[in-house]
Amino acid sequence: MNILCADDDKNFGIVLKRELEEDGHRVDLAGDGVEAVLKFTDKKYDFVLIDIRMPMLDGIGAVRVIKAMDPDVPAITYSGSAGSREISESMQAGVVRCLVKPFELAQLKEEIMRYAARQP
Repeated sequence: MNILCADDDKNFGIVLKRELEEDGHRVDLAGDGVEAVLKFTDKKYDFVLIDIRMPMLDGIGAVRVIKAMDPDVPAITYSGSAGSREISESMQAGVVRCLVKPFELAQLKEEIMRYAARQP
């Protein structure tokens, strides 16, 4: 799968990229919501992972723009401080899950595999 991962914490993004690439996925990183939207405009992605709290355009706003371009792309938001408001807004934006950091990588990988199995 082609996965777009957006996180302003470069080190966390690198960890996610490495872990997901070990499972055979191709992962592109973006450092903020604007960069994520621009990358999504230029390339077809099968899955989007996006941090909620980022500069320029937050993850929920980026998901809204991305889902307007491709309503069928599955997306997961995550944050170290996601409360009920962020979770609710994420779900309203169309994500399949909102994770609270620290989350288990196995949980994230399971969610991705669930949607990978639906791909033609």
